[in-house]
Amino acid sequence: MTQILTIRRLLGLAVALFLLCQVILAQSPNAIPYQAVARNSAGSLLQNQPVRVRFSIHEGTASGTVVYQETHTATTNNLGLFSVNIGQGSPVSGTFAGINWGSGLKFTQVELDPSGGTSYLDMGTVQMLSVPYAL
Repeated sequence: MTQILTIRRLLGLAVALFLLCQVILAQSPNAIPYQAVARNSAGSLLQNQPVRVRFSIHEGTASGTVVYQETHTATTNNLGLFSVNIGQGSPVSGTFAGINWGSGLKFTQVELDPSGGTSYLDMGTVQMLSVPYAL
């Protein structure tokens, strides 16, 4: 009888661990991929050099309250291309996990310092929309 109870407990534990693993694996990454080509004011590619990028998440409107802001240092390739993940940079204000994504419109502002410093140029602000992965 005790052997049957032990087998049931082990089976129950195995099922619980399996379900826990499924929940953990089902979580989406807590970041947003961003890729761009960096150019100077004359339109020439910024090749193989460090650039600084600042992202701000605004709530409600393009000029609304900044609920999160972060910076990244990235190095362009020979085509001027760089890639970063919004949410995995150096936070300036707020936390990425603390953004209430369900509370209205969100807008992403991108700023770039082509010299790799902190003199950012505003590259524009766009409304965030859902993507097929999120749906």
